[in-house]
Amino acid sequence: MSVPYYANAPLPDTNARQSAMTIRQPSTALLTIDSEDRYTNYIDASNNPSSPYNFTIRKTESLMPGFITRVGISEIVFPWTIPNINVKTNQILFSYSLSGDPVVTKVLKLTQGFYTPSELATEISTLVDNLPGNPLPSFVFQYATGQFSDSFDSPVFEYLSGTPYDKVAFSPLPYNTPAYPYNSNSKQLFNLLGLSSRNTQLLLGDYSNYTLCQAIRYVDIVCNQLTNSQAQKDQTSQTIARDMLCRIYVDSAPGLQSTIKASEDIFCPPGCAPTTIYHNYTVPKQIQWIPNQNIPGYLQFQVYDDTGDLLDYSIQGASGKPGDLPSQISDWSMTMLVSEN
Repeated sequence: MSVPYYANAPLPDTNARQSAMTIRQPSTALLTIDSEDRYTNYIDASNNPSSPYNFTIRKTESLMPGFITRVGISEIVFPWTIPNINVKTNQILFSYSLSGDPVVTKVLKLTQGFYTPSELATEISTLVDNLPGNPLPSFVFQYATGQFSDSFDSPVFEYLSGTPYDKVAFSPLPYNTPAYPYNSNSKQLFNLLGLSSRNTQLLLGDYSNYTLCQAIRYVDIVCNQLTNSQAQKDQTSQTIARDMLCRIYVDSAPGLQSTIKASEDIFCPPGCAPTTIYHNYTVPKQIQWIPNQNIPGYLQFQVYDDTGDLLDYSIQGASGKPGDLPSQISDWSMTMLVSEN
């Protein structure tokens, strides 16, 4: 009698385990960028100053060899020193009619710098008070008082001519003119104050829409040499779309505190005072890279504002001579993770 082949088979091992497999995380390397590295040394920085918002890194050799497949933005340190009242946002048209007399229109021009909403209200009131002949001695321009709009503590500007016979209005400057040589995508002081077409009509007084007095809400850092290989292109609701390394939101900077009311003089939203924006990206953008391609030693970095203009356009005014760059520029730094897979 033959014995079945399974008669001597061992009993099943109830404690059996699958063989373990070691999972190795992909190795990464750091690629660090500092806008100050556009200079070869501090002698070069002193003699040939240039903008940190449009510069080129030049090295005779590659920055990194190939055998990498991804480049990710890990962290960014971006000092914010672009004032909310700058060359684009420092002028507004102010019109008034005294007791039905012909309309007089003047340009109110603010000194460039950082202003809180309360300081802006005070400055505009002062400029109106200083008009030739002081035509509106009782003019009032305030922020978040609720005196005229029933919006106490709401972030809106309010104004009143001061008499029942005088009327006032605000208007933006015409675009693409010698007085305002910027296109219609540029934000003016009129927009920064939250004003609209309603405020262009001569009235005894009125109020604005909600505004935190920010000239720029975000900036995009662009480097075409690093994003050229990515198959999926970046898109945006803006008219002009660019592949970007990252977008930095000014609102992420320290500034606005929930315990401070808009009606308080110290109310200071982000962008209304110099600060430093630091961001550590938990899920960084992963830029596709060709494995056999080196990261070149020539990299051009450009910083664009929320209107699609180079950030330089908000700090124009330098003559171009050495040492005559605007004081608002500030160097920034970025850390990138380069991965093998």
